Amino acid sequence: MSGPRVLATIPEVVLADGSRAAVDLVLSSEPAPDADVFAALVMLEDAEGSFALVYSPRREEWASPGGFREPGERVRETVVREVLEETGLLLDETGLVPGGYERFRPLTPGRWPREGGCLQVFRAQVPTVRPALSATGADVVDHRWVGLAEFEALCGEAFWWPLAEALLTPPGGRAHGPG
Repeated sequence: MSGPRVLATIPEVVLADGSRAAVDLVLSSEPAPDADVFAALVMLEDAEGSFALVYSPRREEWASPGGFREPGERVRETVVREVLEETGLLLDETGLVPGGYERFRPLTPGRWPREGGCLQVFRAQVPTVRPALSATGADVVDHRWVGLAEFEALCGEAFWWPLAEALLTPPGGRAHGPG
């Protein structure tokens, strides 16, 4: 992976709260500019290629753990905090590898900044197989480790799936991980 490459531009995404935005899905080993990032998530993989997913009733979807950045928080700190809150796992921020970002251009007011911004996407691995998951907040009502086929079955219709699929597929090959 190299510099930023737009994989897809979705002219209108309608989110669960009814807000709308145009979204660019950007594959990049370079993080989005820190000042532009309002939220972050991590595609978290275990030692055998399973992925941690969480279910958010607010977003009404399964997704990788992550969330909104708090004032004064560095982007990597956001991911570490959100993963701990949503899965009970403590990540070392040095293991977070930038994979891309979702660039939002608001069409209506929403939870993002008025001028828009980016949701940074990282990849990370835990050294064990399917460690126990537990959530401490109301933002997540379920969590699980899934193979790639179940990841796609749960998330493949989401607007952001092309970015996830690109991050999960090695160059010139099939997506990795257990089915």
